[in-house]
Amino acid sequence: MDQHIFLSCRQSFKFVKLHPEQLLSEPSGWKAARISIGSSLAFFSIYAYFELLYDSGLASMLVIGIAMGTAGFAEILPINRRRLAIVLRVIAIGILVILLVFSLLRLAS
Repeated sequence: MDQHIFLSCRQSFKFVKLHPEQLLSEPSGWKAARISIGSSLAFFSIYAYFELLYDSGLASMLVIGIAMGTAGFAEILPINRRRLAIVLRVIAIGILVILLVFSLLRLAS
């Protein structure tokens, strides 16, 4: 029974693969950036909607929007700006990690 659970978990996480070479690659262009930029605009819109109508916009929506926008901007840079794209990707990941840590600390207290 335990082996069956292990195999089903293994199969369901089959699509999750880490590729560190993508973090260090040159910018991918508009095709990859449009998802991040669209997500960023969606998070900003959700924040604005709740802030303007209910005065209860979550700051985490802004933070996620900033991180997604930073990642999207890293992808639309020219190909010769590889180092800047790497720095922007690392910043975006760092922003999300900091948000996660603050959220976990808030949950623990």
